[in-house]
Amino acid sequence: MERNLDHKIRNSEYKSALELINQNREKYKDSDKVNLDVLKVKILIELGLYDESFKLSQNLIDFKLTPEQQLKIRIERELIFEINGDEKSSKKEIDEAEKLLIKHPELKPKNYTHFLIRKSSYYRVNNHREIAFKIANEAKKYAVAVNDETRLPEVELILGFGNRENPEKKLSHFQRALYLNKRLRHNEAINALYNNISFFYFSKHNYKMANIYSDSAIANSSRSNVLNYKADIFQLKSEILEKEKKPDSALYYYRLASELYNEYNADQRDMKVKELAIQYNFEKEKSEKELLEKNIEGTRKLNITLIISIVILAFFLWLILKNKRKIEIQKQKISENNQALKSSLKEKQFLVQELNHRVKNNLAVILSLIDFQKSQAGNLNYQNRFEDLHQRIKTIMIAHELYSYSVNHNDNALIEAKGYTDKIFETHQNSSGREIEYQNDVDDIFLKVDKALPLGLILNELITNSIKHAKTELLLLDLKLNLIDDKIGLSYSDNGTDFEFKNKKDSLGILIIEGMVKQLKGSFTRKNANYKITFPND
Repeated sequence: MERNLDHKIRNSEYKSALELINQNREKYKDSDKVNLDVLKVKILIELGLYDESFKLSQNLIDFKLTPEQQLKIRIERELIFEINGDEKSSKKEIDEAEKLLIKHPELKPKNYTHFLIRKSSYYRVNNHREIAFKIANEAKKYAVAVNDETRLPEVELILGFGNRENPEKKLSHFQRALYLNKRLRHNEAINALYNNISFFYFSKHNYKMANIYSDSAIANSSRSNVLNYKADIFQLKSEILEKEKKPDSALYYYRLASELYNEYNADQRDMKVKELAIQYNFEKEKSEKELLEKNIEGTRKLNITLIISIVILAFFLWLILKNKRKIEIQKQKISENNQALKSSLKEKQFLVQELNHRVKNNLAVILSLIDFQKSQAGNLNYQNRFEDLHQRIKTIMIAHELYSYSVNHNDNALIEAKGYTDKIFETHQNSSGREIEYQNDVDDIFLKVDKALPLGLILNELITNSIKHAKTELLLLDLKLNLIDDKIGLSYSDNGTDFEFKNKKDSLGILIIEGMVKQLKGSFTRKNANYKITFPND
């Protein structure tokens, strides 16, 4: 199995390698299981399952690991923390790994190059580029000295990233890494480097050379097993063609990339669900082992007690009965714990099935909790505050619903301003208890979510204030949202005669409005209940 795993990892068949480990892990002894789990941490990182990788590594740290297993886990954990931007934890793992190498110098030949790569990456990511470049050169010298051919391409790659000020050297290192990976027949690394070099030329506006390397990556990607790598290749090809004013071809490759990203995301979800179940079994197994160790320790104490009890027969009989009772209680607890674990497993299986639905329901649950808390509050002031909070979260929920059901489900999804503001008005109409009519004069405007949400919160605060303080039986609200050149202008007013925000600079409503205007990078003026806001349309 080890050869089979090595072959799959060398060919970047990480998904099938993960399945192979999961299917066969229980056939091995505990010591061999730990080796498989250490290897699994690396595979999970390669698959982008960082949370699952971290949980597994956290469990492994609690085991009695060999120095080499500890070193490998520390190096992989550094990468997890680096990806998640946790500089402090990343440095801690680097330091722990370095202590192990100092204490166990016999580990250096096989692991020191990899350690130096991770150490250089840590300093590069945290903007200590001179130190990172120095360590990368040290890694290259050591890899050459011990003939570590498998790590040399990665060393050349980080040297390339380190030469930001010298494009020729950067390209030279990338091409050297490509050459070395071709010698090793690392297909996915070859694809990644073709794409890196293509992006290098793309960033220099040399679209001809960018196309050459991009086409090489596409030709080689037919043998690729990593969906997101393939998607990155097609995405870059689309961007190159777009710059070359070839929209049809660019759209074709963009669609290919989108399909691959969607397939990759679906795979990620499936693997996360499977790993959740496996992690549960892992923790269950760990608990059972701990319980077994406790039972063994209890048995050892019992044997000692039995030897002593030979001298004092009466005490011996009493002690046996006492321990027998303890064992029965332990068995009962074990049985109860097992039953609880089975129930918990069923519950978690159900939760996994409902995972996607929970995201959509969470905001609704929060609103229900606020309504409940409001109904429990005896103080009218607190009830009003809960109602304000309800409306703010409802405004966020409306934006979330509109955004969630957009076509592409990405950061560029747009929200129609007219529909969004209508829903906010309707929400207040249905819940305020006052007779409200509104005029919503909105141009054909579509906003990104980072613009729509602050706009919605501003409108919510203005409507809330009008409902509370406009002294009139029929409340008339007027909103105008118009395109003015490259800006958007908002005008809001009501038919009341007073405006509560006056002389309340520290009120939450005015703070929210001012904060949201600032977030929109806009400006505003106010006269009584009339608000005029202008912000960029970008």
